[in-house]
Amino acid sequence: MARNPRHLHLNASLPVPGLDVDTCIELARTAERGLLDSVSVDDSLAVWWQPGTTDTAAGGLEPLTLLSAVATATEHIGLIATASTTFYEPYLLARAFASLDHISYGRAGWTIVTSASLREANNFSLDEQVEQSVRHERAAELLDVVTQLWDSWADDARQVREIEHTGLFFKVRGPLNVPRTPQGWPLLAQRVGSSAEDVKFAARYAETVFSERQTLSTAVTFAREVKARAAAYGREAHVPVVLPGIIPIIGSTDAEARRLQIEHDAVRSDYGHGHRVLVGTPERIVDSMQEWADAGAADGFNILPPPYPDGLSGLTTFVDQVVPLLQRRDLFRTEYDNSTLRERFGLPRPEDHFLAPCPAANPHTFPQPATQPTFAVA
Repeated sequence: MARNPRHLHLNASLPVPGLDVDTCIELARTAERGLLDSVSVDDSLAVWWQPGTTDTAAGGLEPLTLLSAVATATEHIGLIATASTTFYEPYLLARAFASLDHISYGRAGWTIVTSASLREANNFSLDEQVEQSVRHERAAELLDVVTQLWDSWADDARQVREIEHTGLFFKVRGPLNVPRTPQGWPLLAQRVGSSAEDVKFAARYAETVFSERQTLSTAVTFAREVKARAAAYGREAHVPVVLPGIIPIIGSTDAEARRLQIEHDAVRSDYGHGHRVLVGTPERIVDSMQEWADAGAADGFNILPPPYPDGLSGLTTFVDQVVPLLQRRDLFRTEYDNSTLRERFGLPRPEDHFLAPCPAANPHTFPQPATQPTFAVA
């Protein structure tokens, strides 16, 4: 089934409640009932809690493990797990994401993040946080190694080869001990803030971008710049797919929505920090989403269900009241097809490099730009 280019992409960022696997599965099933493209789970490699204070320490399950459980309880929804390039090794990441893609029959995605905090560094035998330039250098090499490992098996599993990678950070022989996955590679997503390095990295590597923009003008500027940078790397015009984050607070009337916003603000803490809060009736929410899409600010949206009274009811309200309006305006699908997550986002399956002789140069290396444009990042 050909995808309607007017249709928005929708991801739901799951507000995972500690160790409650059943609630996470119910959230994913709710998103699947609403025909969303995917759900994602964020992650941190530290506990954000200050000893000696009344703060409540919050933790959560490791995303790849959690989404493997979700995969067995769902059929269509994409499953995007966050994993840091700063502290993990490429072989372990390649194996874990390949495993999730097999378990889910082609629904896996990876939100690529670097870890900037001292608290995280202290958990990995470091006394100081890793410098930004080093984090991005390591991330680029790690991603190159991971994709080489995913490509170390032919699609038909009759040919396997070593990758023999030696670089600044990693020395990896290969091959991967998991056959090539249903998608070839899982979907590559990235959470992007305002730093120029983040934008540059996303333009070169990311296939989907979770962005944080509060206003239409800054969102349009960001989308244009990241796509222009991507084009300079020789990538296709629609890549990366840009999904600004929104927190929809939905009421049957504007007054009810404003009341819910007050209650939400009283408990939200830092939840959804940096993302736009949409307050109003379902019609107003859809009007705003359509305005951003028509202006070129968004290819879809990353939905952060409001945590009050709980994330499940917020996602349920979005699915039951907003999705039908999007469908009536022909802005969203009315059924799933049998596509993989990559296909759902309009992305080709990466080439099986065993189909052609391997050139002397590494065929997996991501391209350098013909010219490097200069942008002022909003």
